Amino acid sequence: MRAPLLTAAAVLALTSTAATPPTSPPPPLHETLRTLTPPSGSALNAEVDPAANRLYVSSSDGTAHRLTTYSTTTGDPVGEPVALPAPATVMALGASGTLYLGLSTRIAAYDTASGTLTDHRITIDGSVSHLAADPGQGRLYVGDQAAKSVTVYDTATGAPVGEPAVLPFHPAGLAVDTTHHTGYATYVGGAVENGSVVYRNVLNAVDGTTGRLTGTVSLGSTALGSMGVTVDPVGRTGYVANLAAGTVSVVELREQKVTGTLTVDGNPKALAYDPGTSTLYAARTGASSVAVVDPAKGEVTETITTGERPAALALDPQEHTLYTVAGGAVTQTVRKAPPEPTPTPTPTPTPTNPTPTATATEPTTEPTTEPTDPPTQEPTDTPEPPTPSPTSTPTSPTSPTPTAPPAEPTPTDSTSPEPVTGETTGSEGTTGTTGTTGATDTTGTTTAGGANPRTPDQPASSGGPAPTGGLAATGSRTLPVALTAAGLTALGGAALVLNRRRAARQDTP
Repeated sequence: MRAPLLTAAAVLALTSTAATPPTSPPPPLHETLRTLTPPSGSALNAEVDPAANRLYVSSSDGTAHRLTTYSTTTGDPVGEPVALPAPATVMALGASGTLYLGLSTRIAAYDTASGTLTDHRITIDGSVSHLAADPGQGRLYVGDQAAKSVTVYDTATGAPVGEPAVLPFHPAGLAVDTTHHTGYATYVGGAVENGSVVYRNVLNAVDGTTGRLTGTVSLGSTALGSMGVTVDPVGRTGYVANLAAGTVSVVELREQKVTGTLTVDGNPKALAYDPGTSTLYAARTGASSVAVVDPAKGEVTETITTGERPAALALDPQEHTLYTVAGGAVTQTVRKAPPEPTPTPTPTPTPTNPTPTATATEPTTEPTTEPTDPPTQEPTDTPEPPTPSPTSTPTSPTSPTPTAPPAEPTPTDSTSPEPVTGETTGSEGTTGTTGTTGATDTTGTTTAGGANPRTPDQPASSGGPAPTGGLAATGSRTLPVALTAAGLTALGGAALVLNRRRAARQDTP
């Protein structure tokens, strides 16, 4: 019985293993469409205009400086490149399709509709290192490296809004929350304290309405720390890249406190956030790639291969397309729609008639253990039936006619000296003729072992009439017919075993 059960368990295990497909990694969601190479020189910066499907790329070969316009749909150049008086290291798109270009000590304005370039649109007392625009409010945030400040300008007049927000060190990153009209600038700097150099990494908030510094958030004390910054305006969350630490700080902007840290190796610098897909992009300057980060999971989910030392990112949130300036060119990468989840069918185990059914019927033919006799059926020394005397009165009160003498029982074992009355005398697998294994009287009425297992057409044993107080009245044929061949066989086998045991005890002195 044990071997068939083990076999059935092994079959079920193999079936379950075979029905479970191996898990495969999810397919990449980002696809690199093309690489845009300027007609001359190397790409310095890029800015995208989602409404016009245009990408603007500034480039320089050391002597000639240009601005090239591309179609974001086909990647083809649109018109001829525009000559610039100086290299445009930073750019920002303002209202009415006006592109602002940082030309070292000044800011030029390029009208994308007419193709007109206006130099010296805003004059800077220092050097322009960062630009960020808020078209809705008509503001332009300018990071001045030489002056170590952030100044807010009114794009309609070109005049500064309030006084510059002066920082202890020059700004290292700049972004703007266009929903809440607040700019965010980072800086990192070292100072000698108690004979040791201590670095300060700080995120600063600048009000776009007044131009004032409204808050600072400490981001740790690692060297080459706070660099690139980007903002999720929906969740009011800021992300700051810590270059040397290989991390990105998560900042709750309402309460101005750090709430988490994301691990992004490869020296992350420039950042971009897509609110439509809740995806953070981090340019790895030391790994020639862009890390795709899921802030909710807190992990890098994908890697986009780019050129060497990616330094700037531009994002089209409408088309979910990322433009990475790296290796002197621009890599255009689009986020594909995630595939529809394929419903996994529930594996249906192959029905195997597990040998359990066969083991249940084994005791009828070759029992592995001797069945335990039920308490009500424990065969005791059955008294010899009384020898009827000539004057004996028939035991059945309902039978007026004397019954025929009982038939001579057929011995079932050569070792039995004489048949035992009241027990099944049929051979193995054959229904007995005198009832169940319980003791019966001479008229066939069951007295201890339950109902007499006769079919409705079978006459009572010993030729006597049917009992009057049992399961069926005299002359009734309502005995159950649901007993199957397997059940009768089991009763016969059990009776044979009991008969042999009784015979063995009688032979033992």
